[in-house]
Amino acid sequence: MQILLTGATGFLGRALAGVLAARGHKVRALVRHIGPELAAAGIEPRTGSATAFDDVCSAAEGCDAVVHAAGCVDPLAGIEAMHEANVRSTDCVLGACELAGVPRLVLTSCASVVLGGRDLENADESQPYPARWATPLPHTKALAEQRVIAANGERIATVVLRPHVLWGHGEPHRLPALFDLAKRGRFRLFGEPEKRIDTCHVDNAAEAHALALERLEIGAPIAGRSYFIGQGEPITIEAFLNALLRAGGFPPETRRMSAIAARTLASGARAQGDEAPSPLLNAGTLELFGQASWFNLAAARRDLGYAPKVSLAEGMTRLLTQLTRERLQGR
Repeated sequence: MQILLTGATGFLGRALAGVLAARGHKVRALVRHIGPELAAAGIEPRTGSATAFDDVCSAAEGCDAVVHAAGCVDPLAGIEAMHEANVRSTDCVLGACELAGVPRLVLTSCASVVLGGRDLENADESQPYPARWATPLPHTKALAEQRVIAANGERIATVVLRPHVLWGHGEPHRLPALFDLAKRGRFRLFGEPEKRIDTCHVDNAAEAHALALERLEIGAPIAGRSYFIGQGEPITIEAFLNALLRAGGFPPETRRMSAIAARTLASGARAQGDEAPSPLLNAGTLELFGQASWFNLAAARRDLGYAPKVSLAEGMTRLLTQLTRERLQGR
């Protein structure tokens, strides 16, 4: 298939581009700036923005499918930036698919769209949206996926994927912030110690997108549906954070901060510029790590043929190896 991929230079997008090309698809990437890594991977670059309708229309011409992975996931971005990146871009992609006659659309959303301040354990796709969202990220992602599901019909088949807590080498927000705090001796555990979450390694998320794309046809069983994607290995929040610390070369943390201190720090979190890591503790992570959130993956296994190829242990081993190599090269 000829595929238009948005967000190809992002954390998930890079993995997606590699997986789709490796499976024999022709990948065209809509990017703001063309870099040498795209050509080296056999990706056709097109300069433009996912929020510029003309750019998306031009890039979508002649494509058999669009994988819309572009968007804003910075936990400190404001509602206007989130809406522009997550909702307006989706409107542009849907319009471009209609005008260019693209019959397939896969949207990257997130499992946080169903989080609402209470534990979700073994929740499936029947879980409704909450009455309100804690931050603009899940709210705008929910708006985007509602549009995509509603567009499914006789001229286009759509599907939404919801990976939860994406992680792996190159993750741009939580890892840098966590390691920065650990390096300065200022990291403290927060949230509920026994609550479990199910995370998603970036390579598993990329594989799920490829599987969904190859099963997506007008009238197919997966058309017009959403799917949770994860490791299938619920783990306590403290164990997950300490596994990341070990991969980064830091000792496990046992010190904790009070709930009052956590709320105070989260409410004061602010973006620090492009070169500084976003604060680890913000309204989004406070909610995420304050409740259980793990999901039943039966639908994805049944309908997409999804099975996590990278286990939690293997993913952490990979991360340790990659980060250790970087530290040695930096000496």
